[in-house]
Amino acid sequence: MKKGVLSILISTIGFFFVYKYNTLLHEIYYNVIVGKEIQFVFINDLVSFKKLFKIVLVCISLLSFYLGIISFLKKSKIGLAGMAVAIVLCITAFIPFWKYTIEDSGLDILIN
Repeated sequence: MKKGVLSILISTIGFFFVYKYNTLLHEIYYNVIVGKEIQFVFINDLVSFKKLFKIVLVCISLLSFYLGIISFLKKSKIGLAGMAVAIVLCITAFIPFWKYTIEDSGLDILIN
């Protein structure tokens, strides 16, 4: 498999992790607002989960970016696309999309 295609594939897996992470946090915060029990008993577990997630996603995006650079240096155009997707993945690792889904859910609250 070419390294450029592998770079895009790894970035796609990273975007799947972003999706699953944001839906999980949306569900947790929605259950906290509604008053249902959640599985994260301690806030420290949730904070460490957020940090771990960001570290893992940055590592995935750096791996994808590295493979894109190797592919681009071998004169492959798909390496440039792999690098661009890896940069977008690294940026989306730090955007809390779950906050926007809570705010748009019809609940009139502020989440800090």
